[in-house]
Amino acid sequence: MKDFFKFILKLLVKALLPAFLVYFAKSDFLSDYLINKDILLTYSNASEYKFWAFLLGTVIAVLIVPVELYFTKQKLKKQKSIFKTVVPIITGKAAEDLGLKPGELSIRVFKVKKNIFSKTVKLVHYYLDEITTKLNGKSVLSFEVNKDSVQGVVGKCYSEKTYFVDYNITNENNSYDLTSEQINRVGDVQFCCAAPIFKNNKIKYVISLDSYVGIHKSRAKTEGLKRNLVYLCQLFDEFIL
Repeated sequence: MKDFFKFILKLLVKALLPAFLVYFAKSDFLSDYLINKDILLTYSNASEYKFWAFLLGTVIAVLIVPVELYFTKQKLKKQKSIFKTVVPIITGKAAEDLGLKPGELSIRVFKVKKNIFSKTVKLVHYYLDEITTKLNGKSVLSFEVNKDSVQGVVGKCYSEKTYFVDYNITNENNSYDLTSEQINRVGDVQFCCAAPIFKNNKIKYVISLDSYVGIHKSRAKTEGLKRNLVYLCQLFDEFIL
């Protein structure tokens, strides 16, 4: 909360300072008040102060937004560069803990989308360039959750509002209620786990890890998997999403 008020204060100062300086330069009310109170101004130097106030206010107004955008853009570039390094390290560690080789574990993000006219929730694949794994196909993969159907491990995670893992996925009995198109898109995935990311006590995203390689289930692997998913969720929540 303290950081929020500091942000608002900085925003107000940046927005109001140039406006105040230009108002001072254009208005006689404020300058007359300062002259009468004998504060800085006199009738002989008032026009000079007004000139510099107008010039400074204009310069601040013209430069402050482009400069802030530039530094924000540079900061985001630096952050993205770090994420491109950190995310593979964590997913690599998760793969190692599961007994997989590098590249055999994929990371994906799904964004929660709701429609006020429908009770069906869609979990839509949200690709982050050079950070998450790209899906084949032109259309966007999504899973649905409603009172009659919960699609995929991702949908299961959303429905149960907690971490979910399946070490032995098979599409033979279609236990995850997938459509033919979804089955074709996910391919022969044999392992998948997912974890939710909450914002204001509501799930906004779901992160998943999946592999086409079969993994033998064990308590140690599950504990390591949960730990790595916690790291990923924190990273994505605080810096990426």
